[in-house]
Amino acid sequence: MTRIDIERDYNIYNGVIVSPGKFEGEAVYVPYFWDVYLNGFADSDNGKVLSFRITTEDRQMFPELPKRKRTVRLMESDNGFVCEV
Repeated sequence: MTRIDIERDYNIYNGVIVSPGKFEGEAVYVPYFWDVYLNGFADSDNGKVLSFRITTEDRQMFPELPKRKRTVRLMESDNGFVCEV
């Protein structure tokens, strides 16, 4: 999944997904990292929280990633929503 795919599939306002559903209210990059996990490439999975080290390529695709942030952490709620933690 690329940023182009995300922008095609979701309504985004100021870098936040506003479409109803699993990623509503989350940053534009959250579906990308969730897709990375679904493809078996999370850097860490403790059974509750998934962690992904941010690469140079990630930053190029998603310049809104905070500069000091080194890791994206996601979890899926009991309701099926994916949230950054």
